[in-house]
Amino acid sequence: MSNTNSWFKSPGTRPLVIAHGDDRGRGLYPGNTSLYLRKMLELGVDALEVDLNLTADDHLVLLHDDTLERTSDGRGLVSDKSLAELRELNAAYHWSTDGEHFPYRDNPQPFISIDDAFAEFPQAPMIIELKNDDSRAACALAKAIEDARCHERVVVSSFHHGVIRTFRRICPRVATGATLPEALLFFMAQLVFAERCLAPSYRAMQLPMHYYGIPVFTRRFVSAAHRCGLHLSAWTVNHPGDMKKMITIGIDGVVTDRPDRLLSILKGKL
Repeated sequence: MSNTNSWFKSPGTRPLVIAHGDDRGRGLYPGNTSLYLRKMLELGVDALEVDLNLTADDHLVLLHDDTLERTSDGRGLVSDKSLAELRELNAAYHWSTDGEHFPYRDNPQPFISIDDAFAEFPQAPMIIELKNDDSRAACALAKAIEDARCHERVVVSSFHHGVIRTFRRICPRVATGATLPEALLFFMAQLVFAERCLAPSYRAMQLPMHYYGIPVFTRRFVSAAHRCGLHLSAWTVNHPGDMKKMITIGIDGVVTDRPDRLLSILKGKL
C-alpha cells in the first residue's frame, strides 16, 4: 500500500485525540461546522472527524444526516438542495446541550463544504465519512482532495462498500477505513490467528467499543491489527473510565465528543 499518512503514528505512546463531529449537544460545539473545527484545533486535538453529504450540484457539505430538519432550520433532503441554498441556512439551529437553550439561533453557523474545510484548515488531519450510497460522492471527494493536495492527512471511510471501493480505485494514494464487512472478517480471522492471511485494502479501522454487546477491543484484537500495520480507533468514547481503558489497551486513536476530558487524562489531570 502506497499511502504514507504521517499522523497514523501516535505522539509517543499515547493514542491520538480525535474530535467527533457531534451535532446532538453532547460535545463542546456543534459538529460539522467551521466553529467546531477551529475550536477543536485550538484545544489541541490530533485529528478531526467529519461527515459528508452530497448536494444537488455535486458538492460535499459537512452534515451527518441526509435531511435537514434535525439540526438546521431547513427542511427536506440535502440532495435536493444546492450548496448555495444550504449556505443560507443555520447548520446549528437546533444544537443544544440541555434541550432548552439554543445558543446558535442568535449566532448562526453556516453550512460549509469539504473544499471550505480544506482551505480554512490546510494542515488539519481528518477522518472523513461519506454518508451517501452514491459513487458521485466518492468522485467529488477524490476531486476535493486532489485540488487541496491533502492526500496524506486524510482517512476516508463509508458504511457503503461500493462507495469506498470506488474511492479506493480513483484515489489510491489516500488511506481508507474498513467497511463493516471488512472489519467483521478481520475480527473473525484474528480469533483463529489467521489475520495475516488477509490482504486488506484499508489502512485503518474505526470501530465502536462494543458490537451487539461484544467487546471489540481486546488485547488480542489490538495486537493483531498492529501486526498487520493497521491504525485502530475506537468511537465514540466519552466516559473517562472508557477513555482510560482504551489508553491502557493500547489503541491508536480515541474518537470522542469530549476531547477536553481525554486531553486532561493524558496530561494526568483527570
